[in-house]
Amino acid sequence: SMMVPPGRSRFEAPFTVRVSASKPAGSEKEIDLHFVNYGRTELPPGADGKPQIGSGIRDEKPVPVSGVAVDALLPAGAKLQSVQFLTPEQPEPQKLDAGVKNGRIRFVLPEFLVYGVAQIQLD
Repeated sequence: SMMVPPGRSRFEAPFTVRVSASKPAGSEKEIDLHFVNYGRTELPPGADGKPQIGSGIRDEKPVPVSGVAVDALLPAGAKLQSVQFLTPEQPEPQKLDAGVKNGRIRFVLPEFLVYGVAQIQLD
């Protein structure tokens, strides 16, 4: 695993997962972590051995990802209220079991296919 400089958030995930963070406009009490999973089953090579060009979204075969672990820095002076996970596959937000230790928020995401967002609510 790569060494992360102290004071940075850390994510353990397959290399196919990209992570970004945002704050909703006007909110100091929420941090959103966005997870995009690019893992998918590719079409096999064509008869000529060259990659096949698919016909778009219907050829996409996303591979689910699970066990993505978050170790995020808690903003100075903030207290954790809750973490919930939203994904297109689940109609309702899922409340996650999150803990805080040494100024860091830790939790593990449930399985998801292509996209999920962890909403961190702060006090």
